[in-house]
Amino acid sequence: MTNTELKLDLFLKSYHPSHRFVYKANPGNAGDGVIASATYDFFERNALTYTPYRDGERYSSDTDILIFGGGGNLIEGLYSEGRDFIQNNIGKFHKVIIMPSTIRGYSDLLTNNIDKLVVFCREDITFDYIKSLNYEPNKNVFITDDMAFYLDLSKYLSLKPVYKKQANCFRTDSESLTGDYKENNHDISLTWNGDYWDNEFLARNSTRCMLNFLEEYKIVNTDRLHVAILASLLGKEVNFYPNSYYKNEAVYNYSLFNHYPKTCFITTS
Repeated sequence: MTNTELKLDLFLKSYHPSHRFVYKANPGNAGDGVIASATYDFFERNALTYTPYRDGERYSSDTDILIFGGGGNLIEGLYSEGRDFIQNNIGKFHKVIIMPSTIRGYSDLLTNNIDKLVVFCREDITFDYIKSLNYEPNKNVFITDDMAFYLDLSKYLSLKPVYKKQANCFRTDSESLTGDYKENNHDISLTWNGDYWDNEFLARNSTRCMLNFLEEYKIVNTDRLHVAILASLLGKEVNFYPNSYYKNEAVYNYSLFNHYPKTCFITTS
């Protein structure tokens, strides 16, 4: 168990005996499915029981804790689904724990609910931002790796030999920095995109498909964060490019740099 996993595990276990965990996987593309798969692996590995969130079910503000899946869903100006979900549900729960995330904006949500929210950040820029809103480190704000790093990789591999040279896996959505798409591009993260990842089996199968695709290649070129993380975990040569805001470079600096020497961040300036 890594130090960051131990930190997350110990924090959750401090509530686990006396509270019920209710897990809501964040909606989004297949990269968010990777986050969900890794979270299911993390729960299983650390004997953390939970019940899936169900719309319309009654919850206790004394004993139920909502665990929100994390990722890049809380970006003001780009995505509102995560903010809306937390805002509409926070009153039903004793606490809301936001799993490792990149967060930009939504200061009203964060400051108005500082007594109920616990935020795990996945890079330093978000960590500094949340601290600037008067959150206290190691009390209601923490920093740890993106959940994809908690994936039990061996469960998902096909072990097929590498026989293809390079894969281009660039974004074709609003987070693309340039809007320029490489020849023979495979935006595999958009194979699924929606509110699917409460289905544990679908999340795992989607993650398995992404990994099985990447396994065959020697080099992966991408501006997709979770493609870069999966390819790094597989030991590929990864050329990782910026997205439209700081997320990719910030996660690279916190979790990939100096840990995955075959992964390089490509600055465009």
